[in-house]
Amino acid sequence: MPQPERTCIGCRIRDTKSALTRVVWQPELAAVSLDEKQSLPGRGAYVHLLLPCLEKGQRRVRGALRIPGTVDWRTVSEPWASLRTLAKLD
Repeated sequence: MPQPERTCIGCRIRDTKSALTRVVWQPELAAVSLDEKQSLPGRGAYVHLLLPCLEKGQRRVRGALRIPGTVDWRTVSEPWASLRTLAKLD
């Protein structure tokens, strides 16, 4: 049975779900969270943990997660900084 595939919001290349990291918008917290177990409720987006993907993905995450324009951008950029610490240099 084939593994589910998702598209990276950074490079826009399809890959297996297990090869990507899920981030989710949690409106009750007004924050973007890393979803390590891929089970948090809410709209999610997937990204490779590679610096080029994270760079492009940070610009696209707001639209991908449908984050309201009234939200402070720091609620998105601060969690993204923690993803960069996990990133590979490829």
